[in-house]
Amino acid sequence: MSLVDMMKEAALDVIGTTNPVTWTYGTVVKTKPLEIYVHAKLTLIEEFLDVAESLTRHDRIVSIDYEYPKKWGKKDIGDESKDATSSRADIGSAPSIDYENYNMKYVKLTFEDGLKINDKVILVRMQGGRKFLVADRYKEGKDIWSYPSEK
Repeated sequence: MSLVDMMKEAALDVIGTTNPVTWTYGTVVKTKPLEIYVHAKLTLIEEFLDVAESLTRHDRIVSIDYEYPKKWGKKDIGDESKDATSSRADIGSAPSIDYENYNMKYVKLTFEDGLKINDKVILVRMQGGRKFLVADRYKEGKDIWSYPSEK
Protein backbone atom coordinates (compact mmCIF):
# COMPACT_ATOMS: atom_id res chain seq x y z
CA MET A 1 0.00 0.00 0.00
CA SER A 2 1.41 3.39 -0.97
CA LEU A 3 1.82 6.30 1.42
CA VAL A 4 -1.01 8.18 -0.35
CA ASP A 5 -3.38 5.22 0.06
CA MET A 6 -2.50 4.95 3.75
CA MET A 7 -3.20 8.69 4.22
CA LYS A 8 -6.57 8.35 2.45
CA GLU A 9 -7.50 5.39 4.63
CA ALA A 10 -6.47 7.23 7.80
CA ALA A 11 -8.54 10.28 6.80
CA LEU A 12 -11.61 8.11 6.14
CA ASP A 13 -11.16 6.43 9.53
CA VAL A 14 -11.08 9.83 11.27
CA ILE A 15 -14.22 11.01 9.48
CA GLY A 16 -16.03 7.77 10.30
CA THR A 17 -15.21 7.95 14.02
CA THR A 18 -16.15 11.62 14.49
CA ASN A 19 -19.72 11.27 13.20
CA PRO A 20 -19.77 14.15 10.71
CA VAL A 21 -22.87 16.29 10.31
CA THR A 22 -25.71 14.39 8.64
CA TRP A 23 -29.42 14.97 8.15
CA THR A 24 -32.48 12.82 8.54
CA TYR A 25 -36.27 13.10 8.83
CA GLY A 26 -38.51 12.86 11.87
CA THR A 27 -42.11 13.31 13.02
CA VAL A 28 -43.23 15.36 16.01
CA VAL A 29 -44.99 13.04 18.46
CA LYS A 30 -45.21 15.41 21.44
CA THR A 31 -44.90 19.19 21.75
CA LYS A 32 -44.51 19.92 25.48
CA PRO A 33 -41.96 18.60 26.16
CA LEU A 34 -40.85 18.23 22.54
CA GLU A 35 -40.32 14.68 21.25
CA ILE A 36 -39.49 13.69 17.68
CA TYR A 37 -39.77 10.13 16.36
CA VAL A 38 -36.96 9.24 13.95
CA HIS A 39 -37.24 5.44 13.72
CA ALA A 40 -38.22 2.47 15.88
CA LYS A 41 -35.05 2.71 17.98
CA LEU A 42 -34.76 6.50 18.21
CA THR A 43 -37.16 9.10 19.60
CA LEU A 44 -35.41 12.37 20.43
CA ILE A 45 -36.36 14.37 23.53
CA GLU A 46 -35.92 18.13 23.85
CA GLU A 47 -32.65 17.77 25.79
CA PHE A 48 -31.03 16.67 22.50
CA LEU A 49 -32.86 19.15 20.24
CA ASP A 50 -32.24 22.72 19.12
CA VAL A 51 -35.09 24.25 17.12
CA ALA A 52 -34.80 26.84 14.34
CA GLU A 53 -36.52 30.08 15.37
CA SER A 54 -38.88 29.90 12.38
CA LEU A 55 -40.47 26.81 13.98
CA THR A 56 -41.22 28.60 17.24
CA ARG A 57 -43.47 31.46 18.33
CA HIS A 58 -41.44 34.53 17.39
CA ASP A 59 -41.77 38.20 16.43
CA ARG A 60 -40.69 40.01 13.28
CA ILE A 61 -40.86 43.68 12.34
CA VAL A 62 -42.28 44.08 8.82
CA SER A 63 -43.60 46.71 6.45
CA ILE A 64 -46.74 46.11 4.39
CA ASP A 65 -47.55 47.79 1.07
CA TYR A 66 -50.96 46.88 -0.28
CA GLU A 67 -52.56 47.78 -3.62
CA TYR A 68 -56.05 46.88 -4.83
CA PRO A 69 -56.88 45.65 -7.36
CA LYS A 70 -53.76 43.58 -7.80
CA LYS A 71 -53.44 40.16 -9.37
CA TRP A 72 -50.52 38.00 -8.34
CA GLY A 73 -49.47 35.61 -11.06
CA LYS A 74 -48.40 32.01 -10.76
CA LYS A 75 -44.76 33.10 -11.05
CA ASP A 76 -45.19 35.31 -7.96
CA ILE A 77 -47.01 32.83 -5.71
CA GLY A 78 -46.15 29.42 -7.12
CA ASP A 79 -49.32 27.38 -7.26
CA GLU A 80 -51.97 29.55 -8.94
CA SER A 81 -52.86 33.18 -9.62
CA LYS A 82 -54.52 35.04 -6.78
CA ASP A 83 -56.21 38.42 -6.39
CA ALA A 84 -55.16 40.67 -3.52
CA THR A 85 -58.05 41.14 -1.11
CA SER A 86 -58.73 42.96 2.12
CA SER A 87 -61.71 44.33 3.98
CA ARG A 88 -62.51 46.29 7.05
CA ALA A 89 -65.65 46.73 9.05
CA ASP A 90 -66.56 48.98 11.91
CA ILE A 91 -69.00 47.29 14.24
CA GLY A 92 -72.42 48.86 13.80
CA SER A 93 -71.61 50.61 10.51
CA ALA A 94 -72.05 49.92 6.82
CA PRO A 95 -70.89 46.59 5.33
CA SER A 96 -67.17 46.08 4.89
CA ILE A 97 -65.46 47.70 1.91
CA ASP A 98 -62.21 46.98 0.11
CA TYR A 99 -59.16 49.08 0.80
CA GLU A 100 -57.71 50.58 -2.38
CA ASN A 101 -54.20 50.82 -1.03
CA TYR A 102 -52.40 51.31 2.21
CA ASN A 103 -49.03 50.81 3.75
CA MET A 104 -47.88 50.10 7.24
CA LYS A 105 -44.28 50.57 8.31
CA TYR A 106 -42.51 48.80 11.16
CA VAL A 107 -45.37 46.57 12.19
CA LYS A 108 -44.67 43.87 14.75
CA LEU A 109 -46.00 40.48 13.63
CA THR A 110 -46.03 37.50 15.95
CA PHE A 111 -45.75 34.16 14.16
CA GLU A 112 -47.67 31.57 16.17
CA ASP A 113 -47.14 28.51 13.97
CA GLY A 114 -44.82 26.44 16.15
CA LEU A 115 -44.27 22.71 15.86
CA LYS A 116 -47.38 20.55 16.12
CA ILE A 117 -47.99 16.83 16.57
CA ASN A 118 -47.52 14.96 13.24
CA ASP A 119 -45.38 17.72 11.69
CA LYS A 120 -42.72 16.16 9.49
CA VAL A 121 -39.34 17.77 10.15
CA ILE A 122 -35.82 17.84 8.77
CA LEU A 123 -33.19 17.07 11.40
CA VAL A 124 -29.50 17.88 11.19
CA ARG A 125 -27.33 15.74 13.45
CA MET A 126 -24.43 17.80 14.75
CA GLN A 127 -20.92 16.45 14.62
CA GLY A 128 -20.48 13.99 17.45
CA GLY A 129 -24.11 12.89 17.24
CA ARG A 130 -25.43 14.14 20.60
CA LYS A 131 -27.43 17.18 19.41
CA PHE A 132 -29.91 17.58 16.57
CA LEU A 133 -31.09 20.81 14.96
CA VAL A 134 -34.75 20.81 13.90
CA ALA A 135 -34.10 22.80 10.71
CA ASP A 136 -37.53 23.00 9.08
CA ARG A 137 -40.83 21.31 8.36
CA TYR A 138 -41.30 19.52 5.09
CA LYS A 139 -44.19 18.21 3.02
CA GLU A 140 -44.19 15.21 0.75
CA GLY A 141 -44.42 16.02 -2.95
CA LYS A 142 -48.12 15.18 -3.24
CA ASP A 143 -48.96 17.65 -0.44
CA ILE A 144 -46.95 20.74 -1.41
CA TRP A 145 -49.91 22.79 -2.65
CA SER A 146 -52.46 21.74 -0.06
CA TYR A 147 -53.32 24.03 2.82
CA PRO A 148 -54.97 23.08 6.13
CA SER A 149 -58.23 24.88 5.23
CA GLU A 150 -58.48 22.87 1.99
CA LYS A 151 -58.26 19.39 3.55
